[in-house]
Amino acid sequence: MGWWKSYAGDERFSSSTLTVLIGIFAVLWLLWAIKKQRKAAVPPLPPGPRGLPIVGYLPFIGTELHIKFEQLCGIYGPIYKVWFANKLCIVISSPSLVKEVVRDQDALFSNRDVNKAVLAITYGGVDIAFSPNGPNWKMLRKMFVREMLSPSNLDTTFTLRREEMKSLAKAKEDGKTKTGRKDFLQVLLEIKEQNNGAYSISMTQLKAVLLDIVVGASDTITTMSEWVMARLMKHSETMRKVHEELTEIVGMDNLVEESHLPKLQYLDAVIKETFRLHPPFPFLVPRTPSESCIIGGYHVPKGSSIFVNVWAIQRNSKYWDNPLEFIPERFLNDGYGRVDYSGNNFKYFPFGSGRRICAGLTLGERTLKYILASFLHSFEWKLPLGSKIDVSDTYGVVTKKKNPTVAIPTPRLSKSELYTE
Repeated sequence: MGWWKSYAGDERFSSSTLTVLIGIFAVLWLLWAIKKQRKAAVPPLPPGPRGLPIVGYLPFIGTELHIKFEQLCGIYGPIYKVWFANKLCIVISSPSLVKEVVRDQDALFSNRDVNKAVLAITYGGVDIAFSPNGPNWKMLRKMFVREMLSPSNLDTTFTLRREEMKSLAKAKEDGKTKTGRKDFLQVLLEIKEQNNGAYSISMTQLKAVLLDIVVGASDTITTMSEWVMARLMKHSETMRKVHEELTEIVGMDNLVEESHLPKLQYLDAVIKETFRLHPPFPFLVPRTPSESCIIGGYHVPKGSSIFVNVWAIQRNSKYWDNPLEFIPERFLNDGYGRVDYSGNNFKYFPFGSGRRICAGLTLGERTLKYILASFLHSFEWKLPLGSKIDVSDTYGVVTKKKNPTVAIPTPRLSKSELYTE
């Protein structure tokens, strides 16, 4: 200890040491104060249920995610957090908060939160639905909307849709070669080869876009057709009104043409009401913010997964009268008559909203209405004796009926030749 006494007796050493120590403590205190101030300035995360270490809330979710999320909304409010293992998920269930995400801060939330399974299925996420916001996504969406869904291409593919509907109405195929029609693969190949470099699309991107059409359009249309038919058979008076409209607009001596569709206002209301109660994607496709931000007064970290709970909003009594009742007329009156699929009304947006709204909206709406109008105009539909319609659903890639609908068709057109030509 002699060395310490010798240095301690040195006044120059003591004063310089004291100065250094004071400086160190001052810097540490300043850093602590800044950190505390920043922490105080950042709002807290949304409230939410407690989970378990490592797995988070996963063991408590169950199989029906849309129902569980609606229950949690009733407990924690319109915005809450849920941990799935180490993944932070923010669930939003009110129109005002949806507007903040898809309109006010759309640029921040324009990217999808894509897991590895989806990346594998979509050729690395190079399709329209899951591509990150950037030049490639903008090019693909522009090509899809302006070229594939242009009026001319929709009209050429109408021949295909009409022939397919006829084949469903016939007892068997006539075996003739189909001419004067295009499918979407042909349209895509023509775009790739004939646009003189206007769209630089690779074969991988072409396959990914085609997969979007098959999964996003075909599966959705099939599911929603079954939901509409189930609802109509459960509500016989609504079915009667649909048949009356079809008889008046189309006539019993004719098949449905696409030119009839804009005039079928009541059928349109039936389809809208079915989408309200049974949106095929109850949370849309999860988004992820490119930067940390604030939603509803809460901190939303960069990289978190954002679930927009369409299913809960469209069944909420705050925004809809008798929300669990099937009432197509709500879309015919002044209060709801202007509601459409554009995503501008944040109480009703089954196809999404903002820049990531479903690119195939026009195709899906047109095809679904044509299929349903053809089925309903050509046949009377009845349940097997003693059976009842169950409208409970089950969560999956799309929200389908828990129990498939079984129905017996009976021809209703005046001429039998209409089913065989």
